[in-house]
Formats: sequence, C-alpha cells, structure tokens
Amino acid sequence: MLKKKAVVKYQNGEIIKGWVEEFRPDRESFILFPLIEYSQEDRIEINFNSLKAVFFVKDFVGDKNYKKVRSFNVDLKITPSQRKLIVNFLDGEHLYGTSHSYGRYKVGFFVYPIDPKDNSERIFVVHSAIESVRLMKIEI
Repeated sequence: MLKKKAVVKYQNGEIIKGWVEEFRPDRESFILFPLIEYSQEDRIEINFNSLKAVFFVKDFVGDKNYKKVRSFNVDLKITPSQRKLIVNFLDGEHLYGTSHSYGRYKVGFFVYPIDPKDNSERIFVVHSAIESVRLMKIEI
C-alpha cells in the first residue's frame, strides 16, 4: 500500500512528520511511521482526540516564508458537492479551503486548500480543535 507524507499537528503545538499508510477517519486512531528525527519508534499509534489536524503534504520541508492565500478570489474549479469554507482553529489559525466531507465523520473532516501553491494536498481537521467553521455562499 502507498504511504502518504503527513505532518501531524497536536492541539498543544507539537508536530511529528512521517508517513501514513492507511488513514481512516472512521476509527479512533491511525498509525504514523515517523521520520527518524521525530522518534526512534518504527511506528506510532496516534489518537485523534489530542490532534489539531493531519496535513497530507507534497514535501516535508515547505516554505515558512510563503504567504498563503486568505480569500476565495482565486481561480478555483470546484464541483457541486464541494463546499467553500473557512476553518477557525482554537489557536487562532484560519484555513481557507473546500470540503466534500464536512460533517461526514464524527472526529473531523477533510479540507482541500484553495491555494494551488500550498504545500498541503489535503488536511484532515479534527472537530475538537476548531472554534468555528464558516460555510461560504455558493455562487451560481
């Protein structure tokens, strides 16, 4: 099975980078195969209840100086089943994206960043780390 690069962010600010082989949001936990600089363990079982989000990324380095798009004024092709939304985390971070699965899973939902240059391909946001979610109007 194909492993996906992931950055796991806890609500307390801790970060662990590694690979996820089988991510199932309908379970209570998942297995992360961490990069050696984060853990000497071959694998770590991670429970959703202490997480902020799981970022499935293009690469582990990213660009800390990159300013993400913070509006929906981008050339964005979405399907009718996608919802534009803004996620406001308890720690003050805001995430602009679209979602097919908002409200589908008990523990959280997937968000796809609207910024095509974002390092994240998709993000699993955990409900307990969210202050609010603002659903945007659909323009027809």
